[in-house]
Amino acid sequence: MIRVFTIFIILISIAITSSIVGAQGGARHGDTIVLPPDLLALLQAEMREINTGVQKIPVAIAQGDWETLAQTGESIRSSYIMAKSLSSEQKQTLKSSLPEQFKQMDSEFHSRAGKLAHAAEARDYELASYHYARLIEGCAQCHAMYAKDKFPGFGPAEEQGHQH
Repeated sequence: MIRVFTIFIILISIAITSSIVGAQGGARHGDTIVLPPDLLALLQAEMREINTGVQKIPVAIAQGDWETLAQTGESIRSSYIMAKSLSSEQKQTLKSSLPEQFKQMDSEFHSRAGKLAHAAEARDYELASYHYARLIEGCAQCHAMYAKDKFPGFGPAEEQGHQH
């Protein structure tokens, strides 16, 4: 059962992370986040860093590589874009440019990465798998809300022909 769950998690993560790339933009369109070029470059760098880490996680879980898993979780946890060295003006621009819900989702995402690191330190396979699944869920929710132009697969269900 653990093997099947691990394969499932790996397949889901590959499907989701294969398309994760930095957000792009220039002007705010709907819920698309638009930042000045300097801040956009920081956001894109952070997204690339997170993407690299997220791709390491399922392999580390499947191999019981707790050290890599803990380091990766901690690396993602500490990669807050707002914690980077920004000028006062950049901090103000970022604060006013990012919607509150985005900031909340970002905070929860990084917190979840910390929980993943703690699960790895405890060598708790099930808890690590759970936090990884929630981490990926956070990626998808944010992209569906704020990066539909970058990830068109997150458009409305009726546009995708989705039915229940």
